[in-house]
Amino acid sequence: MMTKRQQITKKQTEQLSLDLIEAQYALKNTRGTDQARGLLILVGGIEFAGKSEAIKQLREWVDPRHLYVKADIPNQITSKKLFWQPYVPFIPAHGQMMLLFGNWYTDLLASSLYGEEQISEQDFAEYIEQMHHFEQYLQANDIDVIKIWFDLSLATTQKRLERLDLAKALQRVPNFSWAKFPVSNWRNKKLYNDIQSIRKRFTSDWIIIDGEDEKLRNYQFAQEILAALKKPPQLKPQKIAYQAQDIHPQLNAPASTYLEKKAYKQQLKKLEKQLAEAMRYDPRNIVLLFEGMDAAGKGGAIKRIIKYLDPREYQIHSISAPERHERQRPYLWRFWDKLRDDSAINIFDRSWYGRVLVERVEHLISDQDWQRAYHEINRFEHNLSQHSAIVIKFWLSISKDEQLKRFENRLNTPQKYFKITDEDWRNREKWDQYLQAASDMLHYTSTEHAPWHVIASNDKYTARIQILQTILERLNAEGECPK
Repeated sequence: MMTKRQQITKKQTEQLSLDLIEAQYALKNTRGTDQARGLLILVGGIEFAGKSEAIKQLREWVDPRHLYVKADIPNQITSKKLFWQPYVPFIPAHGQMMLLFGNWYTDLLASSLYGEEQISEQDFAEYIEQMHHFEQYLQANDIDVIKIWFDLSLATTQKRLERLDLAKALQRVPNFSWAKFPVSNWRNKKLYNDIQSIRKRFTSDWIIIDGEDEKLRNYQFAQEILAALKKPPQLKPQKIAYQAQDIHPQLNAPASTYLEKKAYKQQLKKLEKQLAEAMRYDPRNIVLLFEGMDAAGKGGAIKRIIKYLDPREYQIHSISAPERHERQRPYLWRFWDKLRDDSAINIFDRSWYGRVLVERVEHLISDQDWQRAYHEINRFEHNLSQHSAIVIKFWLSISKDEQLKRFENRLNTPQKYFKITDEDWRNREKWDQYLQAASDMLHYTSTEHAPWHVIASNDKYTARIQILQTILERLNAEGECPK
């Protein structure tokens, strides 16, 4: 690494540029291979330490077509919003290099200083822990993360301020609109000290770059990016101590009692209206998730849930195999993307549990990946529940004979013929394997904050009534989102 006394020659910068471009293309060429990975660069620092200048110089040294930069003012962090939501579109795909000039850490720093909600020391520590877990998930799923803080002494900060028309400088930044973030504070010694005090609580694993010498600063920044590009792939976390579970009793023997149609209709209409009212006025984000064997009744149940809701009040996500661009990102990314708009009610017809169901049974991923996914999913759902969301999960269980009846009914009904596919028949041949995968899933991912509800009935009417009743019970039982 360069020291302040050393002079950086033109030859050195030319070589650095060449090395960076070669490393960029090596990263790009990992896409579609077993070594596929992306690079996420988080940048923060003291104002006027030269972050913008260093990033602009980096763009000149690399192939700018393959460096993506997202620069923005801080987002306010609140208890009702997941810190990663604004950044989901900018998580790099395999082969990509993304730089976030403004990220979840700078959001936390700014929110601690001027946010609408007071952030206690305990809250701050919990946010940092959540951020570390989020980054660990990215690392485990082939997205390397490098964090760089540009530091500067108070004396030099004040000297640079004297040479700067601060108001004009900030006018060039779009949407600089925090009412409690006045321009005059940048001349305040207390602000500098507060920023340093707060950032030291999260930068222990960051690379610190001294911004005093501008040329050296830019060179060191580029060297750190080069080192990250050349870093060999990290070993993935070891799989959990997995042990196959006994087949869940409700999966083997769903109830065969039947509810009369008249009684069903009487109960259904009342429950549909009660549920619409309860969901409409619940202050939390509601996540309803349906899994189960093919033809178990997921779509029919969802139809009854939304009966008296306005289409603007909910989103239904019908999940199938991931698209190509989704396969180039961490597995949960495509579900983060569906939850980032703060929709009040999100309903999933199949979900992130495909990781431990179809991808496991069809051997689309390694044993290590699906066994690790139990813990990753639990943490994801816990994160949702910590931020004003309630997660209600259903497994719909029917017998193999009942499934065959429903398949045959679909084949003989023009309006339902499209629902039956060759894949449904292939999945049926692996019935026992899916029972095992489902039993393991229920064991490893039924948690206090997101328990599974097994609806085991061969009767559609009974199942629908039980589902509506369960959602109402959960909403009423958990009147406030747990902290």
